[in-house]
Amino acid sequence: MSFGSRLFARLRPAGMHFRARLFATLAAVTVLGEAAQRDPEWHDYPLFDGHIHYNSNVWEEIGPEDAVDRLRSAGIRHALVSSTPSEGTKRLFALDPTRIIPLLRPYQSPSDRETWFADPGLIPRLLKHLETFPYHGIGEFHVFGADASTPVMREMIDLAVKRGLFLHAHADEDAIVRIVEQAPDLTVIWAHAGFDVPVERLDEFLGRYPRLLIELSYRGDIAPLGALAENWRNLFIRWPNRFLVGMDTHVGGRWAELRDLADEARRWLTQLPEHVAHRIAFQNAGDLVGIEERSLRRARP
Repeated sequence: MSFGSRLFARLRPAGMHFRARLFATLAAVTVLGEAAQRDPEWHDYPLFDGHIHYNSNVWEEIGPEDAVDRLRSAGIRHALVSSTPSEGTKRLFALDPTRIIPLLRPYQSPSDRETWFADPGLIPRLLKHLETFPYHGIGEFHVFGADASTPVMREMIDLAVKRGLFLHAHADEDAIVRIVEQAPDLTVIWAHAGFDVPVERLDEFLGRYPRLLIELSYRGDIAPLGALAENWRNLFIRWPNRFLVGMDTHVGGRWAELRDLADEARRWLTQLPEHVAHRIAFQNAGDLVGIEERSLRRARP
């Protein structure tokens, strides 16, 4: 079944709202058809994924060889990878050190998500990891509100600055402001674009904080019916150097859907000017780690 057919199959008459939904669907299908006609190889664009996890909750279901194969099949040429515990990242890196760009997560177990930012043992533990493995950044970590201003957080931010690392933060508006204002010259990736932060607010943040990057997983409002939303299109064109695509494989189900998730991103990327799509799909993440890709084509072998 084609993508357009699947969209129609999901719609059912719902009173006066059906016609509006039908017209929206027709617009989405038209845009996608035009994009595919402009570039029939859109599904082969390589991606640099800014949000991959290989946590212990998926190890038995998806082995490391399988995980790397799924990344390859999805056309994800490189990925920022973190895990709880860090052993998952190391397993993937051992198999494909070119594709896997390791990040260090500050959690020893999932329960640490609620307390890690106040753990006096965090910094010695991070230093031990950093001295024995080639991590490029710290994250993705969860922190909200005033918890982003604890002494331990301050130490971690200082450590990132001294080591030339970037941070990847799953945070609310309050916490992200606290992080970036503690170290204005530090690159910080904001996971999920803050989840539900309005586009207008994201525009304000990008104007205010020049080292802030925005990762886009779980933002279903970017292209809710396949057609790129106008407000997001305008934001991407205004700030082409500030966004990363991401799939966030935090559970086995996301690994199972990885290729579909990647292709969903490609569908709206191809609706952008090619130079903007290239920045978001690949090069913005590549710039963080010194990797350049000149073409969006030929993602899969």
